[in-house]
Amino acid sequence: MTALRRIAAALLMMLAVVAVPTPASAATTLLYATFKGDAAADEELWIYQSTDGGKTYSVLTDTNFRGPTGVLRDPSIMKYNGRYYIAYTVQSWTTNSTYFNIATSTNLTGWTNIASVPSGIADTKYTWAPEFYVDGGTVRIIASVGASTCSACFRPYVYTAQNTGLTSWSGPAQMWGLGTNHIDAYVVKSGSTWHAFTKDETGKYIEHWTTTANLTEGWVNRGRLFSSGYEGPSLVRLDNGSWRIYVDKYTNGGVWTATSSDLNSWTGLTAVSCAGCRHGTAIAK
Repeated sequence: MTALRRIAAALLMMLAVVAVPTPASAATTLLYATFKGDAAADEELWIYQSTDGGKTYSVLTDTNFRGPTGVLRDPSIMKYNGRYYIAYTVQSWTTNSTYFNIATSTNLTGWTNIASVPSGIADTKYTWAPEFYVDGGTVRIIASVGASTCSACFRPYVYTAQNTGLTSWSGPAQMWGLGTNHIDAYVVKSGSTWHAFTKDETGKYIEHWTTTANLTEGWVNRGRLFSSGYEGPSLVRLDNGSWRIYVDKYTNGGVWTATSSDLNSWTGLTAVSCAGCRHGTAIAK
């Protein structure tokens, strides 16, 4: 071996010694707020926790919180100004409801109702699945409102917080272009594009809609996701930058999940290990 080769070999050995593999990114720890079913005893707030990026969950706390009506469904959770907040449906899916509620907590266990927000829509029959959407420091809620005048009049409407305590709200503002008879609209923004994931209540499919105008205008249907029979879509951003979607297989099928790097192409659905979980939302802890 020539001197030059010996030097090169020595350098390679040194690099092999000092090179340290890049550690894998830690899995995102998530909280999942949910209720457990249609029985009266199950219509209360449960908080679950996942330490593997949202594939399996275990109970963090059964809060026993039901709100003033004694019914709590479809909770949407967020952390804002050092407190946790939930927005939720206040009646069962067979009972009329003309408003949604908001509650807050500092510890995820003890909750206090702070606001009841009326739909503001004439002849409201149902007000379902209020979902938080925060952009640029402004807190909004998107709720599905159904009128009593027809069986296919569900539309998503936007309500905007008027104070930092989230006790005062303006609205409703309709999400124009997103067709009638759509429920459970969940919105995220990526770059200059808003993405809505919603259930077509006629065909029972999750649909993907986008707009580059603003939250309430220009929505265009980008197609169906997965198979028929899912509702309650919600999304969370993971530590690695990818997105995880949750959907409720409401015919006793539990919560299912898929992932995407761009919100357009998704993996197939897999069942989430989350005993008893239904329509809810996840946030990074």
